[in-house]
Amino acid sequence: MAAANLLIEWRKAQAEKLCDVSHTRRPIAVSTWEKPQQNWVKINIDAALFEDIGYVGMGSIVRGADGQFLLARSVRREGLVPPREAEALSLKEALSWLKDKDFRRCIFETDSQVLAKACNGVTGRSYFATIVRDCMDLFHRNDEVEVCFTRRSANRYANSAAHAPARVAYSL
Repeated sequence: MAAANLLIEWRKAQAEKLCDVSHTRRPIAVSTWEKPQQNWVKINIDAALFEDIGYVGMGSIVRGADGQFLLARSVRREGLVPPREAEALSLKEALSWLKDKDFRRCIFETDSQVLAKACNGVTGRSYFATIVRDCMDLFHRNDEVEVCFTRRSANRYANSAAHAPARVAYSL
C-alpha cells in the first residue's frame, strides 16, 4: 500500500512543470538546485522508511548563500508511518532542530509535492494535516519560510545529499 501511494505521488510530481511553493511571500520555481539568496539558507529534507526494522529515518542538509555546506542531521524514529507522513515529520524535525540556529530566512526543499502543497493551506483532521499544522506553527519562529517541491530527478545532487542522512539513520 505504501509503495502504491508513493508511486501515485511520483507520477503526479512528474506531470507538474513547476514546483509548488508554500508559505512564502514571493513565488519561485525550482527545476534545478540553486544557491539561496544572500541572508537565506536552503535546507533539503528527506525521509526513508525502514520497514524491516520498524523505523523512519529523517535527514536534513543546510547550505548557505554561497552554496557551502553548513550543517547536516540524521534522525531515526521508532514506528512506521506512510510516506507522506514521514516526509511531513522530516520537515517538522528539521524545523525543530533549526529553531535555535538563528537562521531567519529558510527555504525548505522536499521531493514530496503533497507536503509542499499542504504547507500552503492544509485542511482536515488527518495525522498528516496535524503534522503540517505543527510545521506551520514552527514557521512563525522565522522571518520568512518557503517550502518548495523539487522533483527527485531535477537535481540528483541536492536530493541525494538530503537522502543520505535519512538513509544513515538505519545504522543509528
